[in-house]
Amino acid sequence: MNVVIVGGGIVGTAIASRLGETDHDVTLFERADIGRETTAASAGIVMRAAVEPEPFDLRLRSRARSGYRDLLDSSSLDPEGLGVLYVAETPTFADRLAGSATALREYGVDASFVEATELAEYGIEPARFAGALYTPADTVFDEPGAIATAFADRARRNGVDVRTGVAVTNVETTEGAVSGVVTDEGRVEADRVVNATGPWAPRLNEAVGVSLPLCHTKGPMVELEAAEPIDGPVTIFESNRYVRPGVGTDGTRAWIGEFLTTYVDGQQYDPDTLSVPDEFVASATELATDVPALADATVVDSWIGLRTVTPDGRPIVGETSVDGFVVACGMTGHGITLAPAVADVVGEAIDGEPDPDIRDRLSPDRFS
Repeated sequence: MNVVIVGGGIVGTAIASRLGETDHDVTLFERADIGRETTAASAGIVMRAAVEPEPFDLRLRSRARSGYRDLLDSSSLDPEGLGVLYVAETPTFADRLAGSATALREYGVDASFVEATELAEYGIEPARFAGALYTPADTVFDEPGAIATAFADRARRNGVDVRTGVAVTNVETTEGAVSGVVTDEGRVEADRVVNATGPWAPRLNEAVGVSLPLCHTKGPMVELEAAEPIDGPVTIFESNRYVRPGVGTDGTRAWIGEFLTTYVDGQQYDPDTLSVPDEFVASATELATDVPALADATVVDSWIGLRTVTPDGRPIVGETSVDGFVVACGMTGHGITLAPAVADVVGEAIDGEPDPDIRDRLSPDRFS
């Protein structure tokens, strides 16, 4: 079977690595460099932390972590165990986080509720906060794009044809089934085409007449440099701002981002024309009020990415109404966290051996 994967970010390369273990003829096309677009714009967090966790989602995350263990054994990747701290700004959200900590422990996740008076121990000024959820085992990658590169390298070793600098411009169908793709270098036969293009996924879906509920949310990021190393966990505030500390060789830098994952019907942006809002850059240093280590920090860089969000917060993975057209999109801010598990689901779908529960919960048909 000829399988074409479109997109060389974390999801596309994880799928390529997974399919490289089969006897399919697999080609991956990436219009730029591996992992250098949306994946590179992310904070690189592999999270088990979750507000109001569901057993299914935690099983999916556990499966992804198993995939990462296999990748780490065969690469030079070295993630940091910073942990994640969700911080409540209101008593209502604090109550939700306390319930989350209890639920996570029941599912075997190391999690605890941190009282507001204890937040200073985590580098947070406690004055205006009501408590937090802490999961110490969560990890981060300093260079998120390097994960995609590691997956792509393993895919190549397993015989996958990984082509960079080649854009897929169309998907061809014959009598309602995929027959090939058109690239800016020519046509390629395909029995299966996997859409793993992140924020560009709606465009490729439309090219074959597939309509799925996907919207975009902006993910601006600012890099700050402080005078001293910035210790502590990744901190996500109830207002959706987050701090990813300890960036760089000396740990004096931090990334400030905005974790927006609310589905807004019809909200679409052009991924190729985005820029970081000036007001977001200007406000980044204001977090020093809540994170004292950022006092007197200066802005050294900024960039922006897009999250592709679904109505229920779960990715859309599997066969579509067009025979042979498979989607792996709508990661809703958890592409790094879920990529190896999504790759398994795609592999099982293509091999005709899907887990019925996973298939149904992630299926494109679930919104019909």
